[in-house]
Amino acid sequence: GNEEEEAAIVLGATGWQTFWHITIPNIKWGLLYGVILCNARAMGELGAVSVVSGHIRGETNTLPLQVEILYNEYTFSAAFAVSSLLAFLAILTLILKVWIEGRSQSSEHKSI
Repeated sequence: GNEEEEAAIVLGATGWQTFWHITIPNIKWGLLYGVILCNARAMGELGAVSVVSGHIRGETNTLPLQVEILYNEYTFSAAFAVSSLLAFLAILTLILKVWIEGRSQSSEHKSI
């Protein structure tokens, strides 16, 4: 509900203070998972990225589209290098997610 936000406003908090100290902590996990899923989709889905970006060469290029372009131009080593970068970013995202979840669970156990 919005009782905490209303209480903060009644106690004199500004809109930004309420947002940063009440709203963000309450939605942090949904926001985090949204960012992680958006990151995963942007890195991994070639078809959706191609359609949404318009696939305009030189203007709306993304890493998955760059891999496709390099592969179609028979520059396989460059396509492999960019693909390796995407794989590294995906693994880094997973490590970050697990680390944040572990940190949140340990802080929950401390507060109990």
